[in-house]
Amino acid sequence: MRNKAINFKVTILMPVYNGEAYLNEAIDSILAQTYTNFNLLIINDGSKDNTQAIIESYSDSRIISIEQENMGVSRSLNKGLSMIDTPYVRRHDADDMSEPWMLEWQVNFLEKNPDVAAVSTRCNFMTENSKVSELHLQPKDHIFEGKELIYAQRKHFEPFCPVVHGTVLCRTSVFNEFEGYRTEFLTSEDNDLWLRITQKYKFAILNKSPYKLRLNPGSATQMHKSSTRFFRNLALEYADERIKKGSDPLMRGEQIGNIEYERGLDNFKAISNKGMLYPSNHLSFLYKVAVAARDYKLVSYLIKESLKVGWRLPQTWRGILFPILGEQNIKRAISLKQKLKK
Repeated sequence: MRNKAINFKVTILMPVYNGEAYLNEAIDSILAQTYTNFNLLIINDGSKDNTQAIIESYSDSRIISIEQENMGVSRSLNKGLSMIDTPYVRRHDADDMSEPWMLEWQVNFLEKNPDVAAVSTRCNFMTENSKVSELHLQPKDHIFEGKELIYAQRKHFEPFCPVVHGTVLCRTSVFNEFEGYRTEFLTSEDNDLWLRITQKYKFAILNKSPYKLRLNPGSATQMHKSSTRFFRNLALEYADERIKKGSDPLMRGEQIGNIEYERGLDNFKAISNKGMLYPSNHLSFLYKVAVAARDYKLVSYLIKESLKVGWRLPQTWRGILFPILGEQNIKRAISLKQKLKK
């Protein structure tokens, strides 16, 4: 380690694997925070690119870096948590960005609300080219019902997790009480942890969006959709079981049963009829974000890749055109079509 954390109030925990493309942007956004009483613990999880060189290019004494063999996200996070002795821990992903006022705002919130265990915020989605969509936020508007904040409950976790992992500032004592992330969850380990915390403590979600979450075709979220669905559903099942029985299988020392999901990438399957495969991997949420963010380079790429496999399908063309035309224009077109039929 380059530096030992002394008298800091917050540790920002950032695991990274092969993050050279966006790591500078993430680190720069952290070092630009108006709240400065923090250190940044970066765990280089066996990167094979220039990640370590990028980390070492910074001379800020608040940065601590650890190099290790690849352990995976949850184990890396737990290792980081075991090293932290500051009162608060802030998560931050290695390809995302925070507004300069974000950390100060969160620390002030927890300082003023000692009965709250953790606080997260909303995020805007951005593309691999750092183009931000102002239309796509998580969690969505309706969950707040016009309020400045809500406290996360089980009902808020469907259909999507309301807690954006990279936005969480949590009391270190709470992380330690729950022994961090359960590594049995190969993905969605954060969903599992937030559900466990919310069943005992207040977990605030603030109705502001100071965090920019990057989507790209090669991200874990995009590439492991089936496994993510499996483990997210499992986290929900375990939460319901804790409500009914007071514990879940892992708490009782049992193992996760047969994992029935498609391992590996959600790749297209080869079929004989060319042009007849709907390109769901390309015409996904990422495509809608790219259109809204006006990332024309990415939009062009996704359209070309979609047409390679699905050019003969009407739904492919609808999937391409509808986000471009916009919801209001589509409604007008449908209304006009219905009038013409009369």
